[in-house]
Amino acid sequence: MVAEAIDRARAYGEAGADGLFAPGLMDINLIARLAEAFPLPLNIMVADGTPPLRVLAEHGVARMSYGPDPYLMAMKELEERARAANV
Repeated sequence: MVAEAIDRARAYGEAGADGLFAPGLMDINLIARLAEAFPLPLNIMVADGTPPLRVLAEHGVARMSYGPDPYLMAMKELEERARAANV
């Protein structure tokens, strides 16, 4: 599957993409292979189980995204505070 992802990434680059977003990819060896093979910036979505940001950067990741997690955490906190205020 990595070879297919690399082929697709190259095709995206040739079609004008300015980077590659690979959400869900957490294996640092696969991340490094993809970053090395793809000449444009690689973006990884950070989640539980994702290697530390420093390690991602050391292995060629140019961009890190957090997806909806910060929003979901803020909404959960807001809901908890609202429930506590209505007691």
